[in-house]
Amino acid sequence: MLEINHKTYIKVPLEKVYQTISTSRGWNAWFTDDASINIDSNGTGQIRLVWGNNEHRTIEDGGPIIEAIPNERFAFKWSPGEVTSTVTFKFEPYKEGTLVILNDKGYTHSVESLRACMGCAVGWGEALTLLKIYLEHGIVYKKDLLFF
Repeated sequence: MLEINHKTYIKVPLEKVYQTISTSRGWNAWFTDDASINIDSNGTGQIRLVWGNNEHRTIEDGGPIIEAIPNERFAFKWSPGEVTSTVTFKFEPYKEGTLVILNDKGYTHSVESLRACMGCAVGWGEALTLLKIYLEHGIVYKKDLLFF
């Protein structure tokens, strides 16, 4: 199985980063147009991510939330290609802020899955950059995102 790994340092408190990643309001502020996140008392639930792009297409994905541990980890399944992958955000205190570690695994070696993996590798890198500039500077730049 192939996987995607990214890390970024965000100079804001860990709690604020987790709150942004684990809520609909948080995702919609910096990345999605209409996310819905429902977490139950067991730390599981459902996530639905919806984007519009400049070609007037709507892209929707999501699946079960498999782990939501406040200020530590947020993980969900989604299907950006022919396979379902697992996206995990880990949060660690670092210097004056938070180290965000992203892993997206479950891709196969098929042509379609490789395309999805490559597109998501670029996309997650861009997403973490957008999250960083949103949380550190309050800048939102999601209107002209390019989708794979």
